Formats: sequence, C-alpha cells, structure tokens
Amino acid sequence: MMLALKLIVWLPLLSLVSAEIIEVKDLDGPNICKRRETYTVEVVTTELQPYQQRGSTWCISVPPRCSTYSIKQRVINKTQTLNKVRIVRDCCDGYVERGNECVPHCSEPCDHGRCIAPEKCKCDHGYGGPACDINCPPGLYGRDCKMQCDCLNNATCEPYSGECLCAKGYTGLRCGDKCPPQRYGAKCLEECRCENGGSCDHISGECICAPGYRGPLCDMSCPDGKHGAQCQQDCRCQNDGKCDPETGACICRPGWTGEVCANKCPVGSYGPNCEQTCECYNAPCHHITGQCECPAGYSGERCVDECPINTYGLNCTQQCQCENDATCDRSTGACICALGWRGEHCEERICEINKFGDDCNKTCECEMEHTDLCHPATGRCLCKVGWSSAQCTRPCAFLRYGLNCEQSCNNCKNGAKCSPIDGTCLCAPGFTGVNCTEICPPNMYGQDCALKCDCQNGAKCMPETGQCLCTPGWKNLKCDRPCDLNHFGPECHNVCDCHNNAACNPQNGTCTCAAGWKGERCDQKCDTGSFGHECAQKCQCEMDNSIACDAANGKCICKHNWGGVHCETNCTTGYYGENCDKVCRCLNNSSCDPETGNCICSAGWTGEDCADPCPVGFYGMMCQERCPEILHGNKSCDHITGEILCRTGYLGLTCEHPCPAGLYGPGCKFKCNCEHGGECNHITGQCQCLPGWTGANCNESCPKDTYGQGCAQHCRCVHHQACRKIDGMCICLKGWTGTRCDEVCPEGFYGEHCMNQCACPSSNFQCHAANGCVCRSGYTGENCDELVASQRVAKAETESNRASVAVTIVLLMLFAFIIFAVFFYYRRRVSNLKTEIAHVHYTHDTNGSTWPPNTHNFDNPVYDIQPETRLLPNNMRPKMNNFDHNGSLNGANNSCGDNSNASGRVGSYSIQYNQELLNKNLNADMTNPNVYNAIGDTLKEEHVYDEIKHKEGYKDPDEYDHLDYSRPSTSQRPHYHRMNDTMLNINHDEEKPSNLKNMNVLLPPVELPAVTEAQAGPQQDSFDNTNVDNDNVSTASPSSSPEFRK
Repeated sequence: MMLALKLIVWLPLLSLVSAEIIEVKDLDGPNICKRRETYTVEVVTTELQPYQQRGSTWCISVPPRCSTYSIKQRVINKTQTLNKVRIVRDCCDGYVERGNECVPHCSEPCDHGRCIAPEKCKCDHGYGGPACDINCPPGLYGRDCKMQCDCLNNATCEPYSGECLCAKGYTGLRCGDKCPPQRYGAKCLEECRCENGGSCDHISGECICAPGYRGPLCDMSCPDGKHGAQCQQDCRCQNDGKCDPETGACICRPGWTGEVCANKCPVGSYGPNCEQTCECYNAPCHHITGQCECPAGYSGERCVDECPINTYGLNCTQQCQCENDATCDRSTGACICALGWRGEHCEERICEINKFGDDCNKTCECEMEHTDLCHPATGRCLCKVGWSSAQCTRPCAFLRYGLNCEQSCNNCKNGAKCSPIDGTCLCAPGFTGVNCTEICPPNMYGQDCALKCDCQNGAKCMPETGQCLCTPGWKNLKCDRPCDLNHFGPECHNVCDCHNNAACNPQNGTCTCAAGWKGERCDQKCDTGSFGHECAQKCQCEMDNSIACDAANGKCICKHNWGGVHCETNCTTGYYGENCDKVCRCLNNSSCDPETGNCICSAGWTGEDCADPCPVGFYGMMCQERCPEILHGNKSCDHITGEILCRTGYLGLTCEHPCPAGLYGPGCKFKCNCEHGGECNHITGQCQCLPGWTGANCNESCPKDTYGQGCAQHCRCVHHQACRKIDGMCICLKGWTGTRCDEVCPEGFYGEHCMNQCACPSSNFQCHAANGCVCRSGYTGENCDELVASQRVAKAETESNRASVAVTIVLLMLFAFIIFAVFFYYRRRVSNLKTEIAHVHYTHDTNGSTWPPNTHNFDNPVYDIQPETRLLPNNMRPKMNNFDHNGSLNGANNSCGDNSNASGRVGSYSIQYNQELLNKNLNADMTNPNVYNAIGDTLKEEHVYDEIKHKEGYKDPDEYDHLDYSRPSTSQRPHYHRMNDTMLNINHDEEKPSNLKNMNVLLPPVELPAVTEAQAGPQQDSFDNTNVDNDNVSTASPSSSPEFRK
C-alpha cells in the first residue's frame, strides 16, 4: 500500500524530470553552445498528507477507556509551481547558422581570405586589413601603400596598419629587441627550460649548455671523456624529438615543431606535424592531444558549456562565494547581488533586519524567533529549519521536517511523530529506538520509556500504559493479590470446581483435597482402611474390634465394650493386663497395649509415655502425616489435627487466599471503606487508590498539576486546559499539541488536538492555530477583502474630532478651577489676618546675683540678654524683664540680648534711655494685651504692636482691627511668641480700645531719671558686649514651657 502511494506521488514529478533537456534546433558540428534557460511550470501533484485520528485504548479509569491520537496519511492533490531549467542548443555568440552548422560571422566580408573566427579574417599571403583587401609591396603599407615600414630584423609589416610582425626571437614596437632572458620564439611567448645555467637561443629556444653539461635541456652531465660546450655536438632535438641519422635534422613528436622541436604547434592546430585543426569555441586546444583548453567560465569537450551554478573560473573548479540568491560571474566569480542586498559577497542587507521595501519603510511581519531572514526587497519570510507559514509562526506539518518542511520522515513507526527540525523520531509512549521500532525494555514503560513498572509476582507491564499483565493466579493493579477462594487462572476469570472444603490452586485450578477426600475434584471419600490427605495413611484400628476408621484423622470408632486408641483393649480406660488390673501410665488420652502395657499414643503425640507432641511439620496418628505446604500461615500446623492458623488477611485450607474484596484483617472479619474503585489491603485495610485519587478513603481527586498512582507524578503540560488525573495526559488548549502541549499546530491544521484542517476561501486568509481561517495582516472584514489602512484613516478622522472636543472641555474646566482657587485663597488669607493675635508673657525675678543675661532673646535693639539657666517656681522657663523690685526701670546698664527660640535662659534687659523711644514704648505697653509682668508689680505692661499702631496713616486705634494694613512677613519679630487667651486669662473684650482708658487710669505715668550723653555712651556699647552683671531675670514662653505645650 505504501509503495503504491509513493508511486502516485512521484510519477508526475518523474515525467517532468524526463523533459528537462530540450533540443531547440537540429544543429551539428562545432561552435554549437548550450545554455541554461529557467522557466516555471505549474503541475498538479499528489502527496501524502498526515492527519490525526482519534481512537481509544485501555486505561486505568472508570470506564477503562481513554482517548488516543494516531497519525494517518491520505493522498491529496496539490498545485505546485516548479522552477525548471532546460538546456537550449544554439550557435555560439559570433557564429551564425548555415545549413545545419554554425560558422563564424564577420560583419565585413573577407576579400582575399576567409572568416576563421567571429569578426576575424585570415588573409591570403600578401594581403591585410580587416577585410583582407589591402596588398602593398614589401616595405610599404597603408590604404594607398604610401607609408614606409620601419620594422627591423626581417620583420614584416601588416599592409593595413603597418604593425610590425616580428620574426621569431624578436619583440618590441619595431622588432628591434631580442626576447628577454628565458624567453624565445614567436612573440617571445615560449619559456626557456634549459637547466644547470644553460641559456636558450632567442629565436629557436635551443639550449646553449654551460660547460660540463649536455643534453637538449642541459639536464645531463657530459659522459666520461667528454667535456666542454655541448659535449661535442650531441643531438639538439627537444621534447623527445629524434635526430635524423644522416643530417641530424629533428623529427618532432606530435604537438611540437621547429628546428629542434622546441616550439608548440601554432594556436588552432595540434597533432603530428601540427596538421590537425582545433575545434574549440573561442578557445585554444592542447598542442599534442587537441583537447580544448577552455577559458574561464566554460567547460565541456568543445568549451561550449557554461560553468554549472555556483562554480566559475578555469575548468569551473572555483566555488562561488555569493550569498542570498546572488549570481556570480562565470569567469571572475564576481557576485551580482539580488535586489535588496549589497557587499562583496552580497552578504549585507540594504534595509535593517526588520524592514524591507524600496525605501526600507515597510515592517516585516515575520516571527523573528523562527525566521532566518526577512527578504529586504520583498519582505518574504525565510523560515528557520522546522518552521513554515507566511510569517514562520507554525512548525512543519506532521511527518515533515527540514528547511521549508520539504523532507519527509515516513521512517518513524508505531504512531511516532518526528522533530520538525532534524527529523528525529519522537516515539509514542511504549516505543524507543531510532525509528521507534523497539518496545520499551522490560519493567519500563511510558513516554521515552522513562517510567518504571510496579508489577509483582512475575507480571509484565504494557509498554504504553504501564498496565500490569498478571500471571495466572494473581490480580489487582500491581498483581499483588491472589485469586479468591473460588477462582483461578489468568485475571482470576476461571471458576474453581473443588468440593468438600478442598483448596483451589489459584494458578491452575487444581484441587488440594481436605483430609479424607480424594479425586480430581475431591468428591470421593477415602477407601475403607485409609484416611488423611490424599488418603495416604492406613488405619491402625483392630478390624475385629472397630466399626470404622475416620477418613479425615484416622480415629478408630470402636465396637461396644472395646476401647483404646486402636480399639485394642476391653479394659477400663487407664488399665491393662490380663485381668485389667494394671494401671496405664500413658498420657494425653493415649492407651496401653493390653498385654505389654506399651503406650499406643493418640493422634498428635509421641514418645515412650506419649508426652511429646509430633515433630515440627508432622501431625496425626503416629505423627505420620506431613503438614500441607503453607503459603501465608504459621511455620507449622497443629500437631493433633493438622489445622493451619492463617495470619492476618489470609484464609483457606493452606492459607493460599487473601480476604475477599471488601474485607480485611484477622479472619477477614472487618469491612473496607474505599471509594472510587479503590481496593483495601487485605491485611491492614489501607485503601489502595486508583490512579488519580488520594486520601484515606480514596475520596479526594489529585491536587492540581499532579496525577497517577498516589498523585506522585507532576504534570509537565504547558499550554493546557487540564492534566488527566489518571495518566497525566495533557488536554491542550486550542491550537496546541504534543505530549506537553508545547507544540503549535502544524501549518494547515487548527483547533483541539489540531484535528481540524484549514480550508480558507482566499489568499487573504491565514490559518490561525486556534481559530482556523482569519484575516491576513493588512485585511479585515467578513470576507477579509477590506484593507485595514482605509479603515484606520476613517477612524483617525473620527477620533481627531472627538479629541478636539475633549481638549476644549478640559481647558474650560481648568480655567474655571483656577478662578475659584484664586478667590478661595484671597478669602482665606483675609480671614487669617483678621484672627492672628500673638501673646507674650514676661515676668521679672528680682532675686538673683547675675545681671544682665549674656544672650539676647529678641531682635528688638532695646533688649539684650546674657544667658544663665534658671527656672521659675512654677517650673516655667523664665524670661526676665528690666523691672526692679519696685517696678522701676533700672538704667545702670542698657545692654540688650535675645534668644530667639525662647529657650528660657536667664537674662537681663538693659534699656537705653532715649526719652522719646521710651515714652513711645510705655504708651504701647499700657494697652498691650501681650504683657510683661514684673513679679513685684503685676500692673507694668508693654505693648508689642507699637510699630503697627504708630504707622503713618493710622490715627484711630480701632483701625487696626479692620486689618487694612498687611505687614510683611519679613518684618515680624521672633520675640512675638504666641500664648492662647485662656492661659493669659484675657478675653477679647479687654483687648478693645474701650478698655485702654481703664488701663491708663490704673497705670500712672512713670517719672524717668535724666540720662546724660556720658551715661548713654556705655549703654550704647552694651549692644555688642554681653558681659555685664545685673538683676537676674527669667522669662516664660508658651513655646518652651511644658504646660503650654499641652
């Protein structure tokens, strides 16, 4: 079948190959050239197309069937454009067809000669010129033969041009120069080959040997007895030429000529006496064989064939180095770049790597990760090995690989795929090897045969799924559980046919009879006189005194008045002897021989007095019965009955069967509680879950991205919807395939598991891996017949209009917000200025030894402070003013200082007695709500707003409350520390001007002592000198006191 399919695929192509060489004209003879001509032909061929087929297989699930996907092939028709090369036979350049031959063509007819080559006449003797139409006397030349030849050394001149045709051995414009050393002959083209220092004649090439040498090439030493020049005129013939025995004239071999056979045949001739004519196209031939010596770029017997592709030079032996579809000159190998490329080898792109077009203004649509080249001229994507589609976004189709996905990997067997890059077979689960023809090694299974089987008791596992194929007698997932009591054989499908509590062999179903039974099905009782397993024991009963022997244990059933183990005595139990008067000393229900008194031991006992149990492995009467083979029980059986006590989880005659399904534990008395098909361990009751389930009762599905037995395997899926819990098979998203869902659908397929084949209606569509046929880049619309560019123009115009409206609205809103912000700021500023009132409280401490303080706390030049730290009695940091104990001003020292941060350091205020300034300050203090209180006199006050109230234009004190004056922030003083009105016990009514009159009444004018200029001088200097002692003064500032911070 496969052979027939391959013949269907290749027959059309074979028919095309056979027509590759086309003879256009029926020509014969030399000067016929062959050239390659490229043409295209569209053919409908058939090819094998792989596709996926869904199937099902056994798996560990409920029901136990899972989907599988296999690769099939079908024959499809495909229209393919082939680039063909044909050979065309025609006359070579410079030759024309004459009859069925190609002869050289001369545009001007040769009058006295013949056309021997394209545009070349061979003139008859005495004629010259391009057309052989000029015949001048010797020594003259020219069209009118009036020009005088000036050639030397017997040279002739060409009748038309006067060019000197030098005789052999001469060269130069006038043939006045001999051939240069090591050159000779016509046109000095021959190279001397004389050796050992010999020189050659410039005309004939004859070697003139140096003394001591001889031979045509001076390559032989003179024979003994000979010396000197030429070794006495030895034969002069070269190139294996022979001397005439009489005259010494040289007889040349084929291909050579001249006096000493030193000259090759003239160009165009060869062979004996140079009489044969070469038949080469624009090429000389070898002077001996006549073989054409083709010029660079040509080959073939007559040099009519151009060099094959990618070769050039002499004999076409050089390899072209051109890249990117460039062609190379067949003679020189120079690269002729294709459109879009440049450089010596056409290796350099004209455009950037992701651009193409005439102006490199178009962007490539290739998926560059999978693209080797975006053609700089056409934008065509040249995909990397293993990738296809117009944009190189899809891997090769199934069972295709290589560059352009042209190679087929049909050698991959057993449902294998192949790598789209190198064709390496990617085996399906369960197979391995180069061609996936080998099954996984024993005990291995799954993808790449990487998983280890967990089958027991000689079971084999399926190489694809790991399913255990149990040997007869075993079952369960791992073949670790024997068949139950009533079944045997492969997968425990066969029903046992054993009777009377017989054990059924789980492998072959053979019956192991219980004691007292025999037969193939254990349905026959032991014959009289025999008992035990397989009825192998003989009864020891006294036949005359017994009724029967128990077939199971051999116990004798005695007749009336008879007793003993074998019914051997009629004495009362425990006695023996003739008169039954002797006491029997035998133990364990044993009896004595009625005559001798020897002990006859009961079943399971032995020894002289029957005190010892049967040896290990034996039981019953006389300890002759062997314990049956025990599979899962104690090491031995009961020494009396032969009964076996099975260990936990097993039952049966020989403990060969585990507990039935659903039961476990000692005696198989406990019931299992496993769900979703899980089986419990017949010994411990622990649930053994099916793949895909976990939990103590197998009631929990495997967590996400885990699967398999015990959920121990981790899913390796990439682009997936889910990972199948039982076996980890990846359920891929649309457009993805592969065992890990990491492979994009091949070109031409799409959808779930790449099952759907694209059938797009036109070339404007492309096959999307997930969605099928979608519009190619640059197209849109229901039928992908609308250009995206035209829609973008319309959309841009609409969006531009919308954007203009939006910008206008935003600007209007921004303008309105600015107006509102300015208005709000103005109102807020006016409100703050009206409510801003600062209060400062100063107290005077008359106790202390140091005055004035050495630091200042104000920028007012009236004050000066020198620091010493002291606290007031109320724990407030003090500021001391310049009042003494009696509330009078102390003018001894007028130094002033300030600590602008109101640190509470002890300081003194020394005032400069300027009468006008002092009166101004006192008047302000009397109405100042921010008071300086002396400890000794609480009525002394100073006004802080003196500067504002005395500004020009403020005649009425009430004007200040209107805040028409805005004081610059740089003019405010740092000593205006605020205190709230509550701490100062000041209400707003007291600050009004109406209350100032009451303060004037309470504070009588202060009389100031006179101050002289002599006293004022030192006081003025105290502004710069803080080392002055005076009263200790402390100040309390709300910004530094802990109480005011609250």
